[in-house]
Amino acid sequence: MSAAGWWPHEARRCGTQALVLPLVAALLAYAASTADTAAGMLLGRSVLSCALPAATALACAAVVAREPMPELHRSLPTRYARTVARRLSWPATVTVVTAAVLVTVLAATGRRTLDEPGALLLELAGLTALLSGGAVWATIRSGSAAPAAGLVTALVLTKLLLLDRVVPGTVQALPALLAGGLLTARALRALDRGREGALPRTTHDGES
Repeated sequence: MSAAGWWPHEARRCGTQALVLPLVAALLAYAASTADTAAGMLLGRSVLSCALPAATALACAAVVAREPMPELHRSLPTRYARTVARRLSWPATVTVVTAAVLVTVLAATGRRTLDEPGALLLELAGLTALLSGGAVWATIRSGSAAPAAGLVTALVLTKLLLLDRVVPGTVQALPALLAGGLLTARALRALDRGREGALPRTTHDGES
């Protein structure tokens, strides 16, 4: 199947959350960045740096968890890890476009983001890679998207309450990118090995 054919197909398989979650998070981040008070600006900065990465990570976990027939995919010639990676490219692409538009609009409207646009994009990229990689890994290991939500929450709180106090966001970006890539690679390898957990069983699996 050509790229023109599989792109709409995989978008349908990913579900609407792959599009809706990043867009809603971007709107929330933009609204939070409009605050003028010191406390509001601090909260806005936190939402701006974390909302879109967290939403993308949850969308990725949902994409992995919603597959009703993983055993069938493992019996096909195409590697299942390749299929999952292809589907994850949909929320990833939506997030890249959304982040670029968000930062551009913030810069064009003069909203104070506490960062240069390039630095903000770098921080968003690092945290998105880390949270998404962790969410995909946790979903495949546990067979459910629920642990992924807990892991995303824990990582966001760690960043906001601990790391941001001592390490600038741009310095966090490269280690986060590397860690996120490693987690994603390990998760996809686990799919093909059939080890370290399996995708969640659905009601269809239970009835068959």
